[in-house]
Amino acid sequence: MLKALEAARQSKQIAGSLEARVLLGANSDLSGLLERYSSWLPALFIVSQVELEGGDGAGELIVRVERAHGSKCERCWNYSERVGESPEWPTLCERCVATIAEIAETSAAEPAGAGPAS
Repeated sequence: MLKALEAARQSKQIAGSLEARVLLGANSDLSGLLERYSSWLPALFIVSQVELEGGDGAGELIVRVERAHGSKCERCWNYSERVGESPEWPTLCERCVATIAEIAETSAAEPAGAGPAS
């Protein structure tokens, strides 16, 4: 994985790993494991997107790196096709919008002057 990301950096395809979209091809045994943890893979690999493709059946993991789709989130720097969907926070991705909304909701629910204890 790191070798493929570094090759993409060297060829100026990406400047950093968060600009990457990784495409993984694997045999059926490994693809089941990758599918099970697919939502964790971008964070694990420190990339913006991971897509699973069918493998060649030879037992090898095939790794390809492309430039990530979408725009860069101003808060987390991940690339997402959903940046700009929120009229309230147009420069944030869907994950950051949810996080900021939760923080705002929690802050609004706290009684006045109920900050952290000193």
